[in-house]
Amino acid sequence: MLRTDCLVVGAGPAGLTAARLLALKGRAVVVAESGNSRTTRLELLAPASLVTVAALGLDHLLADPAIARGCLGIRRTSRSGEREYEDFLRHPCRLGYVVDRVRFDERLREEAVAAGVTFCGLRAIGVMPDRRVICRVSDTSGVKLVLAEIVVDATGRAAAIARRRGARVAVRDRMVAELVEDAAVDATADSASWLDYRSDGPTWSYRIHGPQGRVQNWRIRASGTPAGHALLSVDASACILSQAAGEGWIAVGDAAMAFDPIASQGLFNALSSALVATGALLSADRLSPTAARLYSDAVTATFVRSEAGRFSIYNATPPFRS
Repeated sequence: MLRTDCLVVGAGPAGLTAARLLALKGRAVVVAESGNSRTTRLELLAPASLVTVAALGLDHLLADPAIARGCLGIRRTSRSGEREYEDFLRHPCRLGYVVDRVRFDERLREEAVAAGVTFCGLRAIGVMPDRRVICRVSDTSGVKLVLAEIVVDATGRAAAIARRRGARVAVRDRMVAELVEDAAVDATADSASWLDYRSDGPTWSYRIHGPQGRVQNWRIRASGTPAGHALLSVDASACILSQAAGEGWIAVGDAAMAFDPIASQGLFNALSSALVATGALLSADRLSPTAARLYSDAVTATFVRSEAGRFSIYNATPPFRS
């Protein structure tokens, strides 16, 4: 049996950030990574998120042109052709960034290793009442028990630990994001770009320009509607846990709450929730019932605010039914 102070299940940006912060504070941390395919999306970090990036000591990553590219703002075009601008120059930070998740996650992993985090090829398949987590070893058919004082659920939308601890996932609406273009075609790769959203009636699409000339085009549609040709289809539903923390466990990133891509909140949510969760774990109260409830309440409040903003983008007549 493997014993550790903290077991982080999942090696996305939320899990890697929480693991690194806990290790920097002297905790023994093990990250269980299942070896699933890497996230290849380009994602936006709006100017409001840069304070959090700096607080995490990760702003140097955004200075690497292989990882991030400046973004001037968001242009939204309605079906009628009307265009609305969200100009980042009006924000004190004056610039956002489009991040290549493959390279960003690789660097986060390197930062976690440098902080003393241990990585194991494990996939959580169950939990026990005494806080032991049952994991399947990636390279064999065997299983390993991991006993940790705290388990951080960073399993993404699956919320594998939280749901096994009794939390429920509430889905606000069911949507699918389809990747319809992914290519290095941008001739102005060294300059800051815009993120373009367009309404096409029952669907929305967005085109995002990333580092080194990479461009992606995504289409968002309601689940159950006819699918179009796509290179990749992923769940894009907005959802939230009934509780985001409990005795001995806490959820971060998409495991706690997940947004549709129109909200441009995914990566920021991963980093900010990891920062707040780590603060709760390192506080004098640790994960007391009160601390767990306060964290869950904060997650719910953030989700409600984001949903209000999302529906304002949909001009109060969202193309998807709640």
